[in-house]
Amino acid sequence: MTIGQDVFKRVMRRWVNGVTIVTTRLGDAVHGLTVSGFTGVSLDPPLVMVSIGHNQQSYAWIRDSGCFAVNFLRADQADLSDLFAGRIADVADRFAGVAYRSEASGAPILEECLAWFDCRVVAAHGVGDHTLYIGESLAADVASDAAPLVYYDGGYRRLLVDEAEKVAVATA
Repeated sequence: MTIGQDVFKRVMRRWVNGVTIVTTRLGDAVHGLTVSGFTGVSLDPPLVMVSIGHNQQSYAWIRDSGCFAVNFLRADQADLSDLFAGRIADVADRFAGVAYRSEASGAPILEECLAWFDCRVVAAHGVGDHTLYIGESLAADVASDAAPLVYYDGGYRRLLVDEAEKVAVATA
C-alpha cells in the first residue's frame, strides 16, 4: 500500500525548492517549462538531473532533441516562472520578449537568469509518470549574485541573508 497523491503533495509542499526554467531546442523551434525537480548528480563527469512529467510537451522535446538547459531564476522573476509554468492565459509563445542565446547544445540560455547549465542528455529513466533526464553539463555559468527565487508551501519565497551570520531565512 502506498500513500495517496493528496498526502504526497501535502508533504512535498514542505520541501524548499529553487525555481528553474528548463529549455530545449528541436530544429529551429524552442520550448521551455518551469521545473522544480532539479538536482546535481555528479562532479566527475559534471551531471545534473531534471524530472519531467510525461504529460508535459517538454518530455518529448527533450527526448527527441537530446539536450536541455537549466536556467536558475532570480528572486524578482516570479512572473517569468508563471509564464513558463503556463499560468498566464492566452500566451502562444512563451519566449516572446524573453532574451536568450544558445551555447554548446543549442538549448536556450535565458539572458536574465541567475545561473545556468547547458547539457546533453546522457541517460533517461522513466519512473512513474515522469522521466528523469540526466544531462552532462557542456557549459555553465553564474550570471548574477542576486538572490534566488524559492518555492515553498505553494508560493514563491525570498531568501533574506544575514551577512554577519551567513544565515538564510525564507520569507513570503
